[in-house]
Amino acid sequence: MIVLGFTFWRGSHDSSAALVRDGKIVAAAEEERFTRLKHDGDVPVNAIDWCLASAGITMREVDAIAYPDHPFRTGPHSQIAEMTWETLDRLIEAGHARPRSRLHKAAVAAGSALQVPFDAGMNPLVAEAFTVLAERYGRLPKICYYGHHESHAAAAFLTSGFDGAAIVTLDGRGGPVSGASWRARRLQIERIDEVPYTNSLGWFYRDCTRYAGLGDFGEGKLMGLAPYGDREVYRERLGSIIESGGSDWFSYKSPPRRDLLGFPPRADTDILDGPYKDFAAAAQEALETGYERAVRAALVDEPSDRLCVGGGVAMNCSANGRLLTGGLAKEMWVFPASGDAGLSVGAALLASRDAGVLEPYREESPYWGPQFSESECAEAIESEHAVISENPQNISDYVAARLAGGEIAGWFQGRMELGPRALGNRSILADPRTTEMRDKVNRVKGRERWRPLAPSVLAERAGVWFFDVPPNAFMLFAVQGTSRAREEAPAIIHVDGSARPQPVTRSLNAPYYDLIAAFERLTGVPVLINTSFNAAGEPIVLSPADAIRTFLATGLDFLVLGSHIVTRREGGQQ
Repeated sequence: MIVLGFTFWRGSHDSSAALVRDGKIVAAAEEERFTRLKHDGDVPVNAIDWCLASAGITMREVDAIAYPDHPFRTGPHSQIAEMTWETLDRLIEAGHARPRSRLHKAAVAAGSALQVPFDAGMNPLVAEAFTVLAERYGRLPKICYYGHHESHAAAAFLTSGFDGAAIVTLDGRGGPVSGASWRARRLQIERIDEVPYTNSLGWFYRDCTRYAGLGDFGEGKLMGLAPYGDREVYRERLGSIIESGGSDWFSYKSPPRRDLLGFPPRADTDILDGPYKDFAAAAQEALETGYERAVRAALVDEPSDRLCVGGGVAMNCSANGRLLTGGLAKEMWVFPASGDAGLSVGAALLASRDAGVLEPYREESPYWGPQFSESECAEAIESEHAVISENPQNISDYVAARLAGGEIAGWFQGRMELGPRALGNRSILADPRTTEMRDKVNRVKGRERWRPLAPSVLAERAGVWFFDVPPNAFMLFAVQGTSRAREEAPAIIHVDGSARPQPVTRSLNAPYYDLIAAFERLTGVPVLINTSFNAAGEPIVLSPADAIRTFLATGLDFLVLGSHIVTRREGGQQ
């Protein structure tokens, strides 16, 4: 049984494709990596092409396509059928739906009860995507439709290996809702509660990010800025923007405005001057409070010692760290692509479950993307006259020595990661023992000087260097560094003492593990700075050619491309 999942909604972001064969993920990639357009939301034809080619199949051999949305105007796969009566009533009350929508929903419910297949009025943007695919591949297989948040929940739970769990999904908007809680038992996922898109924790944080002058998709920057500020300064004023009290998990009342906050949106002032760091701290606290209230409510409705979270808000590692250390659940699972890029995986797993071919299992790996042979790496090197290469006998020892000597490396190995975190296959690596190296790496990448850098650590040493590190950290949990980490690896410790570690095992990533182990033999520190291999404003590199181009365009000292050590030819670019 082969299921192709893909996510797309024109004007949206982070489209992707995934292939699931007999209930196991075999390929997944984001369209941005192929087109080189960061957060590309177009029809993911390149990602689909690669998924099919990597499995050695054509579209004719695909049994089903899974799509993570309900794109019809009416029918069982419409958004009006997806939302609860309570959500519809709240949308009508807010003026975002007409009162006659109640009759529409009642008719759809009656037709669905009679199993009448009457889907009609597909959103023209989604219809366009299927037209593009039909023109490219010919007749398409059957299409299975799942809700946006249902697909987030599936990506979170069906990769966790848990027999049961409470699930919370939160984002800006997905279909008619911005958040939902779920009950998961065995392979079944049942919605418990939901929040309409008119009340969105994700949009609250997005709007605060924009107000701080950090742009679209800058939420990670706002999170990184928050520890520099005092959350008490603007806590009360944030209460006029968002409340976390009463029966609702949260209530987003108004976008940030000058008359509510007492200061204007940031333009070009230094973000560490003035009110913006305190504003960021208060916004982060408000997000964490709303997130935690949603989780607590879910655990009341579905008492469990296991928790799964998904959606774009689950990319906030500081909030995840607070949940983890708060002891709300014994185990917590976050899918490495918990944002919209993971929807293709979630939908494909749901279709596999419905076909009866999915068994519960824990998916430990985030490495489902393209990989390149040694000969392909060599060809890319030979085609670029500005570089030269060598092949040392022991690449781990060679690279570790150069890193320990203060150099910064691009590291390109194996299959590309899915999601926004580089996890040791498309990474920029450096020595964590000085804060000067942190500043140097940020300059090389064109990042703001105040932004933190994450560590990779040998998994068996993680407890010595960090507190409360879950085995599936994937750089998605901010935890506190120990005194040893603060003293011996200060480059990866943020101003609040936190870090976002990635525990590395040899069974999952032998080349990367061996490199960190070699670095430990030289320095006594089993930790490396690991940040994504890309220049500012670009997606993570996909191919050897991308890696060489980015190496030449930045201040990286050398590039590790498979078994090749690549450096600039004398007079080469930088």
